[in-house]
Amino acid sequence: MEDVVSNSGAAEDDPICAVFMTMLPVHHVGVSTLAPPFDVETVCASDLIASALEEIQLDSGVGPGWTAHATGAPVLIHDLRESTTLDRTGFHAAAADRGVRSIYAFPMAVGMIEVGAVDLYVDDPDALKHRDVALASAMAEAAALRIFDRVLAGEDIARGTGGSSRRIVHQATGMVCAQLRVSPDDALIVIRAHAFASGRSVLSIAESIISREIDFTV
Repeated sequence: MEDVVSNSGAAEDDPICAVFMTMLPVHHVGVSTLAPPFDVETVCASDLIASALEEIQLDSGVGPGWTAHATGAPVLIHDLRESTTLDRTGFHAAAADRGVRSIYAFPMAVGMIEVGAVDLYVDDPDALKHRDVALASAMAEAAALRIFDRVLAGEDIARGTGGSSRRIVHQATGMVCAQLRVSPDDALIVIRAHAFASGRSVLSIAESIISREIDFTV
């Protein structure tokens, strides 16, 4: 495999993503928190491709990162073209459209506290070997600790635009909760369904809700 060069400076801005780009033969990296006490948000993304794929996973609530998070085990998709994993969300197609051939997701946890997942996207099949998977698993544990350190230091764990975009979705979810008198989970389902029906992103719908262009008051 040729030397990998990120197509964005974002990874250099956040050491959590940067170390994966430096130590592993990958093209794109996304790190997201997926469970309380953290928000569901992108901590960092190496570039626009990683950012877009992380957003798709966070919007849909499913994907390799969510699976790794739920099972506590790495998800290793060595070749999207040969994957037999059922993909109802079209995430695999979205990744393939962006030139990705293999995806590797690793859970992040600190002890019994689940944090989220690290998603590694590669433009080649069979990119990570056994030693790379072992290294990535250890690095994911270290990433979870770094995120904890940020929280304890009172920092914003998401230093890029991903965090702010998720906060917009959270704000819109709260507004829909008040408008429809439903739970946050049900409010998010309403937002996702509206996004799907209109062919827009969840973030776009959330922005319209906050600006009151969309109002679900009954």
